[in-house]
Amino acid sequence: IQRVQQSGKIPPRENRYVDIYREKQIRVNVKVLVPVKEHPKFNFVGKLLGPKGNSMKRLQEETMCKMAVLGRGSMKDRKREEELRASLEPKYAHLNDDLHVEISALAPPAEAHARIAYALAEVRKYLIPDSNDNIRREQIREMLSDNNSGIDIEVAEPRVIPPPRPPPVPTYYRAAPVPAPPPRSPATGRTVMPAKQKIMSILDRARTAMEESYG
Repeated sequence: IQRVQQSGKIPPRENRYVDIYREKQIRVNVKVLVPVKEHPKFNFVGKLLGPKGNSMKRLQEETMCKMAVLGRGSMKDRKREEELRASLEPKYAHLNDDLHVEISALAPPAEAHARIAYALAEVRKYLIPDSNDNIRREQIREMLSDNNSGIDIEVAEPRVIPPPRPPPVPTYYRAAPVPAPPPRSPATGRTVMPAKQKIMSILDRARTAMEESYG
């Protein structure tokens, strides 16, 4: 009811069925909470996005999922965020939610869920409040490289370096959309990867990511 009142629209009825016989595409959406309540001083948004939004762009390309940082604290201008939240416009309804990463995948059923599993394992690495892990070190190197500083560092000191500047976006942090896959060319002797093989490949990468993320 609250969602309908905020958006002014009745959400479409959720389709309870998936067609795995014809491999009909489905969209799977998940919202991943960012642990800002447990770690209020850590800059999770900066870590998720990376310099110029490049970290999230790479995450999207690697996992074949769309991602966006939404909710309270997702906008750079907090005063503007409060104004938009009070406007009750449907497109800003997410500002009433807790800070989260929205992940979506559009693919045949099994593949869509495999992509989401892979994305969850990868995103978890960015939700660890460590300012000196491999992710942050690489982001700092990238910032220094972009600034042409010429400084070669082995161990960064992230806590004394300003957080990365967010990418220029109109209202809230949202990474660039995942590039559309190139059109399939006519058969020229090469075989397209079978669905099972593709799904297993994604799951293998998800398993590796989970081992790295969960230790």
